[in-house]
Amino acid sequence: MRVKICGTTSVHDARLALDAGTDFIGVIVAHPPSPRNVSPEVARTIRNLAPEKLVLLSVNQNEECLRELIRAIEPAVLQLHGDESPALVASLARQKIRVWKAIHGDASQLLELARQYSDAGAEAILVDARETQPDGIVYGGTGKVADWNGARALVNAGFRVVLAGGLTPDNVARAVEKVQPFAVDCVSGVEATKGVKDAGRVREFVRATRGEVSGLRL
Repeated sequence: MRVKICGTTSVHDARLALDAGTDFIGVIVAHPPSPRNVSPEVARTIRNLAPEKLVLLSVNQNEECLRELIRAIEPAVLQLHGDESPALVASLARQKIRVWKAIHGDASQLLELARQYSDAGAEAILVDARETQPDGIVYGGTGKVADWNGARALVNAGFRVVLAGGLTPDNVARAVEKVQPFAVDCVSGVEATKGVKDAGRVREFVRATRGEVSGLRL
């Protein structure tokens, strides 16, 4: 079972995640509304710790900006977490860029969106939960639990699913058992404060994810 720790803001926290055995480290770039947003320079420094594990998360940037970020940071994977179009995914995929696309909604919406983005070339579909606040949409990292039933339906339909949204050391084993995703993704559930990881919770999350999956078919 693969684990992604996202919203990483420092080399210190990236090392915590790596030491705990995480498979992917996510950084958020060019999204100032997020308290976990970092500069391309910080993202590149984190990337240099483990080039094959760095996932660059971006929200609603155009293709030119994304190409510039990819050139500067050289991530292993690009995660599109906003309202990006299937056409943009297709264009990036044609350039041999590995793309994970975040989606949200009810079960029928998830299935239709997963089909559109997978047909466009997305390598994985990330199921998350959004939150609408007075000052706009919060695209992730809210602590709100995503639709596990909808995510499992995608798995059953043959999609490679990354499950995010409200996962913690306390509920991730149940989520893995129910959904059986390709990977799980955690942000707020392993934080001491927004943007700062708690070493103990990171270790607990990784252990809880893997400690309950030995008998599952993945």
